[in-house]
Amino acid sequence: MTDLLAPWLLIIEDEPEMAQELAEFCEAAGFPSVSAGNLEPALALLGKHRTIGAIATDLRMPGHDSDDLMRKLVAELAKLDRPCTLMIMTGHAGNREREYAASLGIKHFFSKPLDTDAFIATLNGVAAGSHAGPRTAAGATR
Repeated sequence: MTDLLAPWLLIIEDEPEMAQELAEFCEAAGFPSVSAGNLEPALALLGKHRTIGAIATDLRMPGHDSDDLMRKLVAELAKLDRPCTLMIMTGHAGNREREYAASLGIKHFFSKPLDTDAFIATLNGVAAGSHAGPRTAAGATR
């Protein structure tokens, strides 16, 4: 990511290759991103980059069970003074995890491997519904 692009998408993924691949794909689609390998560094990035409007997180993270991870992220997002949408990505979830996510107000739940068309369509919808979508290098919103 260059200095000209402010990150709009925060990717939380403990597999570095997967995080890099997703970041490159999203950036090519116009969504500047930043990534973290676990919850704690992700929360630091969320505080540092006020441009972040969406978070895509793997559901399984070292040191956190899936319910704990979703609860903590929802609580952190509630503290923000800006809109930020949470999206869950996982290759291991069943109906219980989906229902729990829905009970927390999480509307976007993706199975891995990701349907990249659906994922980008969701990002486009989230960006269109936010007050300020992702910034391009020229500074214009999408």
